[in-house]
Amino acid sequence: MVACSNNDDTSSGENEGGTDSGESEEPGESEGSDDAVTVHMAVFENDPEGQMEAARQRFNDEHDNIQLEFTPMSNDASQMHDQTVTQLSAGSDNLDIVNMDVVWTAEFAESGWLLPLDDLFTEDMQSNYIARQVDSVKYNEQTWAVPWFNDLHPLWYRTDLLEEYGYDVPETYEEAVEIAQHIQDEEGIQGFAMHWGRSEQLIVSFTEFLHAKNGDFFDEDGNVIINSPEAVEALQFMVDMMNEYEVVSPSAVGNSTPEDSRIPFTQGQALFNPNWGYVYSINQSDDSAVQDQTWVASNFMFEGGQKANSVGGWNFAISSSSNHPDEAWEVIEWFTTVENQKEMLINGGYAGTQLDIYSDEEVIEAAPYLDEYTKAFDDASVRPSHPQYSKMSDIAQSYIHQALSGDLSPQEALDGLAEDLENLE
Repeated sequence: MVACSNNDDTSSGENEGGTDSGESEEPGESEGSDDAVTVHMAVFENDPEGQMEAARQRFNDEHDNIQLEFTPMSNDASQMHDQTVTQLSAGSDNLDIVNMDVVWTAEFAESGWLLPLDDLFTEDMQSNYIARQVDSVKYNEQTWAVPWFNDLHPLWYRTDLLEEYGYDVPETYEEAVEIAQHIQDEEGIQGFAMHWGRSEQLIVSFTEFLHAKNGDFFDEDGNVIINSPEAVEALQFMVDMMNEYEVVSPSAVGNSTPEDSRIPFTQGQALFNPNWGYVYSINQSDDSAVQDQTWVASNFMFEGGQKANSVGGWNFAISSSSNHPDEAWEVIEWFTTVENQKEMLINGGYAGTQLDIYSDEEVIEAAPYLDEYTKAFDDASVRPSHPQYSKMSDIAQSYIHQALSGDLSPQEALDGLAEDLENLE
């Protein structure tokens, strides 16, 4: 997801993926009163199970004073970032509510593109939300957004195939590769479905391999360590998964969205798919080839390393250029209620940010994977927080992608990345 986001980042992206696209009404077609204020909200082009569009229609049906219109954005988190920056930097009045990846907060706040929400999203309100998602909307001791989508990038796997061939879920990448080689040869499928195209999703995935090797971009003092031996080994293993072990198709370097890897997994063509939380509900749909045959776990670790699942998530902020900030806040309040988050989780797989939904009996029955999914947050892996994160990510995407494409060795790629990060201004 996205990336989605997470946010990825969904997560982070980052749900940075989806299937169905809902078309918003054209201006003038809404059923609100003639003097209703129109509020524009950024959304992904793709909408899992049409739940965002359904929520927009519910909101408009319930409000005479406000009519909500969607501003569709790319499902690729990197492209969505650039589209959002273009509108915000131009002071566009066509974007009242910013749909913001967890890794964008520092950049957008530092640039003056957002309104602070401390007086609206109070500490009492924040206590009802997942704490790590609240942390993602803070910068310079101010609150800049409301968390609405809680996302993680764990491992989705085929339960039926592991059981058929007598395997437990492996703990390490080394074990996983051996199992993938065996099953893919027997079944004629791919071991891993990956999204390793040049986009934010590549940083999501690389960060997991990096942290699984106990590597990082920076040390505790902010020094660049991305070309450490651990980091080089992590990137080399990604390359080897394609070229030596042949458990990842070379086509993965063209997969820039989570959907690019999710689709073959749902079609029964892959054993493992590290991806965002939205995958479960789509795999359970009636037209899925793997209905009742997939489950979730933490991503693998390396020998002597740690498991790592990239944290994503998406947050609603108000543009400082909005002509309707009060109405924008009313929309955000409605979208992030327990009732709406519950509806969207049950029917669309959007894991909300309010704590109460995770103990709701209807939610637990409809989304039984959530118990295992939330346990995977114990192995959460966070992308670097930096006021110039997007610039840093773009540079990293280039070098890592060149290594995966064979244009640079992993050592050359990370040496170049380290030099550029040290000179980042």
